[in-house]
Amino acid sequence: MKENQGNKITIISQQQALDKLKEATPDTPIILDFDETVFLRNSTAEYLNSLRPRLIGLLLVICLKIIRPWNWLPPPFKGNQVKDWFLVIIPTILLPWSLFFWRAKAPQLAKDYGNLELINAVKDHPSSNIVVASLGFNFIIMPILQHLPLQHNSLIGCRFWQGAFDRSKGKLLMSRQALSDSTLAAAILITDSPDDLPFLEIVAKPCLVVWHEAKYIPPFQDLYPQFIRRNNNSIVSN
Repeated sequence: MKENQGNKITIISQQQALDKLKEATPDTPIILDFDETVFLRNSTAEYLNSLRPRLIGLLLVICLKIIRPWNWLPPPFKGNQVKDWFLVIIPTILLPWSLFFWRAKAPQLAKDYGNLELINAVKDHPSSNIVVASLGFNFIIMPILQHLPLQHNSLIGCRFWQGAFDRSKGKLLMSRQALSDSTLAAAILITDSPDDLPFLEIVAKPCLVVWHEAKYIPPFQDLYPQFIRRNNNSIVSN
């Protein structure tokens, strides 16, 4: 039976989320958000901050924010939902060597910002189907994820060239296409994002939790702090 049946989804404490995980049966599917959950930072923001040269990366992002090409697309791709795809793909195409800097940086990011409290709790469920689901980008997430001590069965994330299409679908639809209805219905979902409310409503054990050590750090804030402040402390979607 779903714990949330007839109840409004509310934010719970870290300990409550860990307790739900501990109480789950050995075969309970476990679905984990990545940014600010498994990884205690925003992976897209960290990637943009690794663009080299950084000043050119910043200027590219500023130009994209001014031009707003995500508003030129036809529905359903139009709008802020696909903004991060533009902010990632265009600088990556123009500064392709940044991928090598990112892969070199990822192991240290995994060491510094992996959510070991959550990861260690997941380790107690070696028989579970463990899925990492994110609206972040696979090529950004994987170099971090492979250096975290988290055994997972699959990653559901946005592809490089098809990222606009993936982001327009959203995390729930991407997960429905990758997982069976029975898996979703029996799962525990741990996420920090209120945007995941429709997803939380269909799983057996919903956990909406903000981790104390999780933090969104805007990219390039040391280069152009006034620009960051004028844009509500966010260049990419948090």
